[in-house]
Amino acid sequence: MNTSSPLFVWDLHTRLFHWLLVILISVSFATGLYGDMDWMDWHIRCGYGLLGLMFFRLYTGLIGRDYGRFSHFQLSPRAALRYVRGQQAFNGHNPLGSWMVVAMLCAISAQILSGLLTTDDYFFEGPWVYWFDEEWVSLGGSTHHLVWQFLAGFIGLHIAAVLFYQFVKKDKLVNAMITGRKESANGTNGEAQNITPLPFWGLLLLAGLAGGSAWALIQLPSWLF
Repeated sequence: MNTSSPLFVWDLHTRLFHWLLVILISVSFATGLYGDMDWMDWHIRCGYGLLGLMFFRLYTGLIGRDYGRFSHFQLSPRAALRYVRGQQAFNGHNPLGSWMVVAMLCAISAQILSGLLTTDDYFFEGPWVYWFDEEWVSLGGSTHHLVWQFLAGFIGLHIAAVLFYQFVKKDKLVNAMITGRKESANGTNGEAQNITPLPFWGLLLLAGLAGGSAWALIQLPSWLF
C-alpha cells in the first residue's frame, strides 16, 4: 500500500485539536457521569473549553492548509462507493471517516449548546438558563441527557475503526496524529501532496479568535435580551 516517503498531512492545529478533544471529552464524561457535586465545576469548565475547541476546529477547517480542511472532506455517495470497492485511497480522511468527523462534530456541538441551557434545579445551571423560558430549559436538559449516548456510540465506532486500520490494515493513523506524517497511499488520484503548515502566529491568532467567539456566544443572550 505504501510506496513513497511520508507526507506531512496533519498540521499542528489538527493534532492539538484531536488530543485536546480526547482529554476534554474524557474529563467531561467522567465528571458528568460519575463525579459528585464537587466535580461539576470541572464539568462546566470542560464544556467551555470544548466550545472554544469547536470554534477552533471551525476556523482551521475553513482556512487551514492540511487534510483536515473541510474542502478535503469526501462526502459524496459516489466517493464512498469507490472507497468501499477499493478503487481509491485517501491520504486524509476517507469518505467514511469524513462522515464520522461531521457526525461527531455535530454531536459534540449539540451537547455543548444544550449544556448551556441545562440546570439541576439546585446548585448548577448553564449560562443561558436565566434568559430562556422553562420549555427551552427543559428541552436543553433533555437534549443534554440524550445526545451524550449518541456521542458515546460515535466515539466507540471511531476507536474501533482506528484500531482496525492501525493493526489490521497497517495504516498507522495514531502515529500520523502524533507526528503529522504518514505514508502516501496508492490510488489517491493526485491527492498525495505535502501541505504547508500554518505559521505559529496564525495558530495563536486562531486560538484567540476561538476563545473570543466562545465567550461571545456564552454572553449572547445577555446582549440580546
